[in-house]
Amino acid sequence: MPTVTFYTHVADLETFACRLAKRAVEAGCRMLAWCGGAEQLATLDRQLWAFEAESFLPHEIWLPEENPCPTEPPILLAEGEALPAAESSLVVLNLSADLWSDAPNTPERVLEIVGRSETQLAAARRRFAAYRNGGFKIEHHNMQGKA
Repeated sequence: MPTVTFYTHVADLETFACRLAKRAVEAGCRMLAWCGGAEQLATLDRQLWAFEAESFLPHEIWLPEENPCPTEPPILLAEGEALPAAESSLVVLNLSADLWSDAPNTPERVLEIVGRSETQLAAARRRFAAYRNGGFKIEHHNMQGKA
């Protein structure tokens, strides 16, 4: 059963995304960070390069409309008009409004980072219901005061 994990009340979405990406790489997982646009993709790309001075998070920008899903490096950054047919074994870090329950290949694991604003929380509630209706197991971590 596919699983979606919501991290809510996150103060800095991109920094928290870098922390999740680092944990995924350390656990031996491959991750696709699906961004909500080119600006967010560029910001996350810069932050992954500079996240921690003593570490390196190998990543590249993937253009799914033009290329098949690369097998390396462990972190892919992408955005686009439509969800790609990525391999289901990728952990998807969803930073967009897209629903991965609607993807051509349903990922086994989706991570959703939600900010603190009422608008972001309301949108997350809608995504929560859509994932539940799509057959996903739901997990939730309230990061208020933690991240």
